[in-house]
Amino acid sequence: MTASGRLAPVTPVPAELAAPLAADLRLLCRLHDREVDAALIADLRSRPARDWFGLALSDAAATTGFGLLDRALADMPEPVDTQTLDALAADFADIYLTFGARVAPNESYWRTEDHLERQDPMFAVRAWYAHYGLAAQDWRKRADDHLIHEMEFVAALLEQNAPHAHRDAARFLDRHLLAWAPAFFAGVAAHAMTQFYAGLALVTLGHLQATRDLLELMTGEPRTVVSMVPDAKCGGPAQQVTSFMPGTGPGW
Repeated sequence: MTASGRLAPVTPVPAELAAPLAADLRLLCRLHDREVDAALIADLRSRPARDWFGLALSDAAATTGFGLLDRALADMPEPVDTQTLDALAADFADIYLTFGARVAPNESYWRTEDHLERQDPMFAVRAWYAHYGLAAQDWRKRADDHLIHEMEFVAALLEQNAPHAHRDAARFLDRHLLAWAPAFFAGVAAHAMTQFYAGLALVTLGHLQATRDLLELMTGEPRTVVSMVPDAKCGGPAQQVTSFMPGTGPGW
């Protein structure tokens, strides 16, 4: 607010910042979307994990995550063999498909007391998407409030050269993605069987938090903390996750 009581003008995030942020999110979406293959691994291992992204990350969790990713890729045979790909695919399935890692990549699971999917959070994010003329491709196969859809939505808002879209990206992160994803990524870091997916979880969380910080700086949209449904079994959002122990546990 200005001294006169009017809303201060909001400027768009400069294209030279918004475009790399969106590109980073698109890459993260690919890494969380489906199993990695030999071609992707060859591309990733051609440079340090820090250099995959346009946004520089320096927080402790992301730093640990980069180390895990670099070690995971360095330890893989070159060219990568079927045994390594099978182990990565099994870990991916446990995390994203079968609940084997005891985490779920959907907002409804984390934000409902009975850990049910396709509940009110899904319909809330569906309304956000519809406001911008977007929709999940097939909500029966992958719910609207899946991690991939929510990250893709933030990327889509960043790709728009419009102040209200960038402000809404900040609000959506607060009200949805960052209200539950820290708990999901903490679970992945604790229970993943591979360094690759544990590292990816930590880096993704660091990137989302840094993106939100940058949006606050550029748009003036202050952070709002939205609590996740309390639950003694799954715990609350993790604020600091820096260790890896495999197998242990117009605007809106």
